[in-house]
Amino acid sequence: MNAKSLIEKILHTQQVEDHNGKLIKLGGNIDKVEGEYIYNIIKENTSITRTLEIGCGYGISSLYICAALWNRSNAKHIIIDPLQNKEYSGLGIYNLKRIGCKFYQFLERPSEFALPDLAKKDENNLDLILIDGWHSFDQVFVDSYYTDKLLKIGGFLILDDCRLPSIAKVVKYYQRQPSYQIHSGTKSENLSLKARFSKRICQIIPNLISENIFPPNLSELVNRLRNPSMMTFNKTGSVKLHARWYKRF
Repeated sequence: MNAKSLIEKILHTQQVEDHNGKLIKLGGNIDKVEGEYIYNIIKENTSITRTLEIGCGYGISSLYICAALWNRSNAKHIIIDPLQNKEYSGLGIYNLKRIGCKFYQFLERPSEFALPDLAKKDENNLDLILIDGWHSFDQVFVDSYYTDKLLKIGGFLILDDCRLPSIAKVVKYYQRQPSYQIHSGTKSENLSLKARFSKRICQIIPNLISENIFPPNLSELVNRLRNPSMMTFNKTGSVKLHARWYKRF
């Protein structure tokens, strides 16, 4: 079975098959809009061959990434997920084996330990990184810090669940970071009607008002509700910030 066929089967049934043929309810995964979004970024940028994701779960994002990398010379996909066997019965990696993928590397370690070790040997050497692990602000920010060490100039940083308060804060930082620029975000089709409405309302509020007149809590709410579910940043240069550099985020 190829990757796209397996993805379609899993998303259609909302179930994952384990090693013994038992069906398990799918959960905690990216949806089809987000998966196709990642897939298209890789397919449209043929220079992407070395990728990494933090958080594998049942392997939907891994399948999309590896499907896009299929048949590319020297393709390599690194997966970091300390809970893969503990909480997901190893089914994310099992799904990659089902499609015959041979170019992945699996690290069953917390990302805060695995990423620094990778950065020592793969500094500025990766083309695309997806951060979709533990969603607290500190964890996502630490993951993104080491992501910058690993990404080459021109590489892509993808953040999932960008409407969550913790991740929206990281998104805001990268919007102000001089070495990154927004590449794109998922379309609104994968948001609920209520979320689409709130996003549209927040988009028409000028930044000058939301950031300088609104109280901080309301400003942060407007900022995060503007976000799509998934956003991509393009690394445009080396991060060499002056010790006194600071912008509110």
